[in-house]
Amino acid sequence: MGRILVVAEKPSVARDIGRVVGCKNKNEGYIESDKYIVSWALGHLITLCEPEDYDISYKKWSMETLPVMPEEMKLKAVKKTAKKLAVLKKLMNSKEIDFIICATDSGREGELIFRYIYSYVKCRKPFKRLWISSMTDEAIKE
Repeated sequence: MGRILVVAEKPSVARDIGRVVGCKNKNEGYIESDKYIVSWALGHLITLCEPEDYDISYKKWSMETLPVMPEEMKLKAVKKTAKKLAVLKKLMNSKEIDFIICATDSGREGELIFRYIYSYVKCRKPFKRLWISSMTDEAIKE
């Protein structure tokens, strides 16, 4: 069996989870053990495309071009966090990862952060959702 990737929303949460699941090896953008790799987003790494990303004529707003209604909503990487996104893309699509645990914050925003990353990097691995209301070691283990 391969390893499990845990994706947290913040580095502090990743450190807490990593400590509980025995991750001792620190790497660039993640920590690991024999069974787990724990990494994190830095907030929003992916965002919706701007209108001009669909068509340059939408850059300047005018009544003639409204409403802008793309057939498909496209995503783009946030430039300032591109390095972190590259780490997650590599990990999420790694052959050594069997499945992923989404450990972002339990609200809609945390779920969106994970889903945008998952979609953008074209990951097709199964994932489960870690939803806890406490960050104690006992709650994480449970």
